[in-house]
Amino acid sequence: MNKKYKRYILIFFISFFLMSCISASIVIVVDPFFQYHKPLDGIYYTIDNPISQNPGIAKNFDYDSVILGSSMTVNFDTDLFTQVMELNTVKLSYNGAYPKDIDNIMSLVVESPNQVSHIFLGIDIYTYKAPYGITAYGIPNYLYDNSYFNDIFYILNKDVLLDYVLAPQIKREGTPINQAYWSWPYMIYSAASVFEFYERPTVFEESLPEDIYQHNIEDNLQNCILPYIESMPDTEFTIFFPPYSILYWYSRYADGSLNAELAGEKQIIGELLAHPNVSVYYFQNQYDFITDLNNYTDYTHYTHEMNDQMTLWFAEEDCPYELTTENYEAVLNEMKSWLSERDFESYLTAQ
Repeated sequence: MNKKYKRYILIFFISFFLMSCISASIVIVVDPFFQYHKPLDGIYYTIDNPISQNPGIAKNFDYDSVILGSSMTVNFDTDLFTQVMELNTVKLSYNGAYPKDIDNIMSLVVESPNQVSHIFLGIDIYTYKAPYGITAYGIPNYLYDNSYFNDIFYILNKDVLLDYVLAPQIKREGTPINQAYWSWPYMIYSAASVFEFYERPTVFEESLPEDIYQHNIEDNLQNCILPYIESMPDTEFTIFFPPYSILYWYSRYADGSLNAELAGEKQIIGELLAHPNVSVYYFQNQYDFITDLNNYTDYTHYTHEMNDQMTLWFAEEDCPYELTTENYEAVLNEMKSWLSERDFESYLTAQ
């Protein structure tokens, strides 16, 4: 190889190295996934990727309360938490969050320098009945650990540079932190939308044993949730069950799991209420709301107005939807009785 080609190759590698250094430096300075610092003034940030951005938010934002859970929690407005409870709240939701997802992000919350006074956790029974250890998505471990050596996957990531550093600055548009992960501006809430995605279930003749999920639920509670409740006695855990539509319960009736899921909820609530720093809210028995399918975009996801209303109920001193050790079994039994009397088919034919 002659000297001319050697020089071209050398120039190429030097140029590549310099461009990589410049690219990495830009990502580090802007830090769109917040691995090194919180957002900088004058810089636009798109916050729409919980898998990649939640760990940085947990590590480096200033907050005293946290919202955790699945897509049932993404439409909370953190500004409302400030207005009605004077809390500086961050949202660390994951679509389809399993208990292990909660564990993964809570481990970063407790390591942060913040003094966390409140945790708001939405519980979806269909994830707690799953075997322990499942996560909704694979996580990029290099964003969840505290090592800088594997950050090359972040700082030399083309998509991070183009989509999360350059694009927001070009558009001069970012995500207000109170609106992080919002889905409601992009969804249609109507019965027609619900039925567009809903398939009439096949009804089975036999129901599952009511204790079929007991072991999995216990594993998930003991490994993912209760350790934080017990190790953070000065933190108030506000735990709630979101209001799925009547069609969700129709599907559970049809596949024979309805009574087993309600028994699972009773198990969870009983164990949670045994801890003095836990309060539990049950929103699934709002019968007028859950039977009006115009409140939903599919059979579980409800309007953001309900998220706002739940926030107001959390702040209410005597909320009618708060459970106690004295009343929770009666509330769940009443829910079971009400569902057993439903003519589920009528909610299909009435549309």
